[in-house]
Amino acid sequence: MNEKTTVSPVRITWAGLLAGLGGNALLGLLFTSPPVKAVLFNPAWQSPRFIELAAQRNVPVSVLGLVALSVPLAWLFVRLQAAMPGRTWRGRGLFWGLAIWLMYWLPQEWFIYHTLIGEPLALCGLELLLLLAGALVQGLILAGLLREERRPAVGLATGGR
Repeated sequence: MNEKTTVSPVRITWAGLLAGLGGNALLGLLFTSPPVKAVLFNPAWQSPRFIELAAQRNVPVSVLGLVALSVPLAWLFVRLQAAMPGRTWRGRGLFWGLAIWLMYWLPQEWFIYHTLIGEPLALCGLELLLLLAGALVQGLILAGLLREERRPAVGLATGGR
């Protein structure tokens, strides 16, 4: 019989916070880099509404919210990681990062930035590539901090040895 692996709630919470900080630190570096800003804020290409709203954004509150959102993602990771594809923690981390991107960033870009704010699809695509990098880092940090060792079960499959 397999024993259920338990992870401390404190460890899960800290892992979520650290993964959120790591992923968002990368996003901060990418989105504030001069080449990216020059493209995303070019008035010839960008929606005027995007430029107007971006200037009003409270960045510390936004980042704090994204880091806090990483805590429930850490809890989900712990609950679901045994069923995730990937033979190593890195594989499961990349899978989880892709899942975060698909479930959070992709819909946000479409429903908020493109359809509501009017950001052009090409610029949404650039943002999605950057967001994918941040989500993959977040997934890798979570998987690294919360990895479970996969050992063969003792019992019928191993002849009880």
